[in-house]
Amino acid sequence: MYQLDATKSTQLAKKLGGPPVFHDGFLRRIILEKERAVLEIEILSDVNPRLEKDTVVKLILFEVGAFSFAAKDFSKERFVIHDLEFRREDEGIRLCFESARGEKGEIVFQAIELEEVDRT
Repeated sequence: MYQLDATKSTQLAKKLGGPPVFHDGFLRRIILEKERAVLEIEILSDVNPRLEKDTVVKLILFEVGAFSFAAKDFSKERFVIHDLEFRREDEGIRLCFESARGEKGEIVFQAIELEEVDRT
């Protein structure tokens, strides 16, 4: 699922008139804190007709209960998002993601917010 149903009620999705599509975007950074994770993602305007230009967003995941991620050397190549999917499960919401190189990760959390990164 490339359009993320879990993000429909977020502030950015309301501003855009619907959730953005993350397929073929780039994972720029993951920030892990005590109980939240922030994924900074560049979403591409060519697969998002609501966007005038490529846009960097923060996918903020609250009350993180589990995290698993494996990747090759980040310093040489960008993590191109091939698939990003949310599933509601008994323990919360599970975000599963996969790169174009087949690298996979997942995060289990309870709540989500999506916001645009201010580049001014």
